[in-house]
Amino acid sequence: MKQKKINTISKKIIVHILVILTIVLMISIIYFLSSLGTEKELSFHIYFLQALTGIILFILPPIYFNIYICIPKLLIKHKYVLYLLALIMVILIWGFIIGYIEPWIDTYWFDQPSEKATLQSGILVMVFIIGISTLLHLSFRWFVQLSKVKQIENDRLTYELSMLKNQIKPHFFFNTLNNLYALALEKAEETPFVILKLSEMLRYTIYDCKAAKVSLAKEVLYIENYIALQTIRHYNRGKIVFNKSISNPSIKIAPMILIVFIENAFKHGYEKMDQNAFLDVTLTTSETEVSLIVKNNYDPAQHQSSDGLGLNNVKRRLSLLYPNQNELSLSNKNNQYTAALKINL
Repeated sequence: MKQKKINTISKKIIVHILVILTIVLMISIIYFLSSLGTEKELSFHIYFLQALTGIILFILPPIYFNIYICIPKLLIKHKYVLYLLALIMVILIWGFIIGYIEPWIDTYWFDQPSEKATLQSGILVMVFIIGISTLLHLSFRWFVQLSKVKQIENDRLTYELSMLKNQIKPHFFFNTLNNLYALALEKAEETPFVILKLSEMLRYTIYDCKAAKVSLAKEVLYIENYIALQTIRHYNRGKIVFNKSISNPSIKIAPMILIVFIENAFKHGYEKMDQNAFLDVTLTTSETEVSLIVKNNYDPAQHQSSDGLGLNNVKRRLSLLYPNQNELSLSNKNNQYTAALKINL
């Protein structure tokens, strides 16, 4: 941990040095080119040394003192009066240095024409330097803080989505395994079919669903397998219809979003009716939209609210994965329950 911190500081120092040298080089080139052919023309290395001296001695100290001491220790901690006093002190001290010492160095170190030394000019330069550096530094801190908050929020949402995925209950698999056991005892012809379909569904939930999004083709295959197995389990209860019109099977969608409504229709309607049950599933898609309509009847004597964990789960996932991109309507009329979902991709 300590070594990592040292490496980070070393990289930061190297970056600062490279930035400073780049600025010095640019200033030197500008002054050198502007002086060509004039009486003030000097060799390039003189301009380079002059710019380097000016930045290191007169500009960097007040900037670093402000952004590494005054801002984090005073301004960020809401010690506004102390921060203001510190800035006034910095402006006055370095205003004096820039106003009087900087012209002297230019004259006696770099053989520049003598300039009139004034405290006022030094203070004005310092006000500009402190003002610009403070605005830039606070803007950078705000941007970094915003990025951290965004990352924390993304991590939280990722964790919540992961937990919501893990809450999908495996009751169907347990029920299917029980039916598979019964079929195996009876040596029924459907046994290999059930094993194959259940294997495909397990592969999808264990492996494919790890991805944030899957192809619509895989989600549809899961739904078809689910309906096929339910048809075997409840072959004498009624009629199941799955109509689909898919323009592009490769479009991506969040996994296990659509199946919840079909599971609800079976659990709260179809499975509880002895006969004349029906379940109608219609899936239509375009390049930009997925539409699912699930209709089922139910026995009012055994009907319970279907707004349980599974439905609340999928509502939350929709709000996280497709904010302002989904429309969900649920209706209950004449012993018929309808769920209509639209997702804008």
